[in-house]
Amino acid sequence: MTLNKASTETKNLFSINRAADLLERDRATLVRALRRVPPDGYSKQGQPRWYMPTIVGALAVKSQGRREAGKYRDRFSVGRSGALDGLRIMFERQITAIAAATSPDERRATAVALAPLIERYQRTFLDIARSRGIVDEDVLGARADLILEEMVGEVAEAIGCDGDPGFFAGMVRAMSAEAD
Repeated sequence: MTLNKASTETKNLFSINRAADLLERDRATLVRALRRVPPDGYSKQGQPRWYMPTIVGALAVKSQGRREAGKYRDRFSVGRSGALDGLRIMFERQITAIAAATSPDERRATAVALAPLIERYQRTFLDIARSRGIVDEDVLGARADLILEEMVGEVAEAIGCDGDPGFFAGMVRAMSAEAD
């Protein structure tokens, strides 16, 4: 018997219950870890499903990091934008990919490749906030800097190099290249 591609892909996707059983983890732990991780697919009944590397990557993010994610992003309700939502989903997927990478060099390369997306998120945030006239420019600039710092901090935590000046310099260079 041969399986078609759709059926094979569905078998590679895991529900929270199935993943909790396989990983011998508490279901509630997986629910918390995957709360902000977009599903990789859905069952025929419409239930969310994830690939195992996505689940493992989400579990690798420290609970404090999950709690603080988005802390600065939704002040002024700018975060309720389709453009920012799409960028945020791409960012979260890359964070998951970084956490799932097997070597430090691979994690660092994936992180630096994420820098232009962070710069684009900040630029989009500023454009939307300016168009809505929410606050003064200096307050808006300070908020955008906090968002940038938080996102780069999440990346640094995912690769395990908090406080490494070489890493941060590489991220700034990659962001500057995108801005030019």
